[in-house]
Amino acid sequence: MMLTINSAIDCHDRLLQTESVAFDASTTNEYFSVTWFSDWEGYGCVALKDIDKHTLIHVEKPFLKGRQIDQAIDLHNSGDLESHLDDKEYLKNTCGKSKKDIDNLWQLHDQYSSSSKRLWGIISSNSFSNQDKDYAKRLYLTTSRFNHSCSPNCGYDFDDWNIRIYSLRKIKAGETLCISYSDVIYFFPRDVRRSYLIGAMRFECACTRCDVATDSAVSDENRKRLKKIAAELKHRVNSTLYNAEFCMQVGEVAKRMSSKDVHIELKILPSTSSTKQQQRQLELLREKVRLRKLSKTIPTGQHDIDLIVEYINIAEREKVDFDMLPVYRLAYDVALEAGTSVPPKEYWAQRYLELITCAKGPDHPETLRFVKEISVGL
Repeated sequence: MMLTINSAIDCHDRLLQTESVAFDASTTNEYFSVTWFSDWEGYGCVALKDIDKHTLIHVEKPFLKGRQIDQAIDLHNSGDLESHLDDKEYLKNTCGKSKKDIDNLWQLHDQYSSSSKRLWGIISSNSFSNQDKDYAKRLYLTTSRFNHSCSPNCGYDFDDWNIRIYSLRKIKAGETLCISYSDVIYFFPRDVRRSYLIGAMRFECACTRCDVATDSAVSDENRKRLKKIAAELKHRVNSTLYNAEFCMQVGEVAKRMSSKDVHIELKILPSTSSTKQQQRQLELLREKVRLRKLSKTIPTGQHDIDLIVEYINIAEREKVDFDMLPVYRLAYDVALEAGTSVPPKEYWAQRYLELITCAKGPDHPETLRFVKEISVGL
């Protein structure tokens, strides 16, 4: 049955009426429990029951946020917080935290120390940020228990300072609930991802997609294709899916780590002379320029929708459909500009509204703006 803008708005209204009250972060909720895995893995979150796709499973207020975190880092850098005891006094006297909450904080991972944990180390290892608050940091006690995967089954977004975690697909009872700690999961092959996560975040990923005992060739090619599609969409319709600066950072970290003994075997290019390498690079650059010029001659419309559909299909197959809001929004904008497309703008409006209502909340300003936007055409 063809989806319509009316059905998308009806879906939003139903979710608005059934939106759950924020969960208490200090207790296990109906969807998951925090469980001890091992000394190496630490704590993690496990599904208590089967969970449907796009189910809101956790909402949490920050334990520390904004100025509290900035001040803690400044005091650490200046030497005023120079010990574990100083950190505890800061949390108690300056931030007004209870002994119970402070004790829970010290159970979180500190990537810089396992014996004498420090507040700055826990913040560096577990804090979140996003553009809604000018990238101000926030720290959550329960959310920090969600482990990383390069094929996560949970996504997250923010409503004001609160974090909202939701399922990306159907999850079976007993499955470990994972989010992604970095955008490196989208566009890079296994060896580069593992190198980056060790170099930039100080942990060695052992998720199913990074298991060195499995063949990653197909998965690696899929993620490279995602990168190419994202780059072309940035060139054609100025999409935000591709961040050239971040991709360069990943490459630099991976290159730096490849020269160290980190137990990761990076792919080595065949040995060729410097002149041949330069000629080959020049040929590749010329081919990219030629393809970009050719691509630019194609009017905005079905070609871009086809690229987006391919992107979504690969992301879902690779289970990296972690942050699809900008993808669905881009598809809607392109379909709206083109006038006609397959799938049509109503389809993309439905997908975008369903996800943003779950991810950010039915009364979030962005959700309400989109409802108003698509209502204008009725």
